[in-house]
Amino acid sequence: VSYFSTCACLSDRAKYPTFFRTIPSDYFQAKALAALVKHFGWQWIGAIQSDNDYGLNGILAFTEEVKKLGVCIAFVGKIKRTYSMDKILEVVEMIKQSTVKVILAFVPEGDFYPLMKEVVKQNITGIQWIASEAWITASRPSTHEIYQAFGGALGFVVNKMAIPNLRQFLTGINPYDDPSDVFVKDFWETIVGCRPVLPGEDAVTDSTNEICTGYETLLNSKDLFFNVTQLRVSYNVYKAVYAVAHAIHQLVFCQSVRERSVRPCLNTSEIQPKEVTDHLQRVNVINQFGDNVFFDKNGDPPASYDLINWQLKNGQVQHVTVGHFSSAADKELSIQEERIVWRKGKMV
Repeated sequence: VSYFSTCACLSDRAKYPTFFRTIPSDYFQAKALAALVKHFGWQWIGAIQSDNDYGLNGILAFTEEVKKLGVCIAFVGKIKRTYSMDKILEVVEMIKQSTVKVILAFVPEGDFYPLMKEVVKQNITGIQWIASEAWITASRPSTHEIYQAFGGALGFVVNKMAIPNLRQFLTGINPYDDPSDVFVKDFWETIVGCRPVLPGEDAVTDSTNEICTGYETLLNSKDLFFNVTQLRVSYNVYKAVYAVAHAIHQLVFCQSVRERSVRPCLNTSEIQPKEVTDHLQRVNVINQFGDNVFFDKNGDPPASYDLINWQLKNGQVQHVTVGHFSSAADKELSIQEERIVWRKGKMV
């Protein structure tokens, strides 16, 4: 069960019969982006894709949607993080030579960042950027420098959710509670900056970190790891784990989670992978946040996105929610236009 793989190609049940995901397919993201283009009446746009399946399938699905609306795509540039500077400059020149004022970038942040820096360097402004979910809320490009050219960007991202007690759990991680967990030990060294000496260990080490006193705590840490206010991908992980748990529960107890469990009807050692897959396909529950968790015939969840707008507040780039898209709603796209900050102060 994937929490971050969005390629529409993975919905092919013939090729991937046991694949499920809790993040919407790019097929739905393409529909959301096309609805955004239609809403604002943009008829002449450019596109940039990453030179891989993510970009290829994303732009292909988007093109099929907007062609129904009579929208023309002036150019499609390809970009990748391993491209030479000459190839990057070719795409920059493509942007400069075109008359389009709206460009969709269906690219992961890592592939797009070199191009973003060059666009800023060459002072190419006046473009209304439309983003795919892979970079619209990324932290690395969300700087004052990049904002000069990309401020006002619009893009969709999966809904965020505040998971109760998660921060308390994270700040309660302690290597002394489970000395055998090497991952916690490494995590502690990275976050706290000292090496815990656990029972039976030698204090002598090649580590550059000093020895912990044993009184260190994570409770007051300011590390971004403990910022649980923007849980989007993490919420997908949460839903994936619970979906598997529900499937196994129904399999072991031969009944739904809603029914009172009397006794297991199946020994866990007898569970077969195909049985788990079959029960995953039938999972349909309302979680504690009121979200309906289920998978369609292709293993895809219902699509629900927040529309994000890049805004500058107190010198910091903020990812402000200005609308929503839901594949299950009667009116799929809703936008609070008065909240949008446009790159040039007004709609393109």
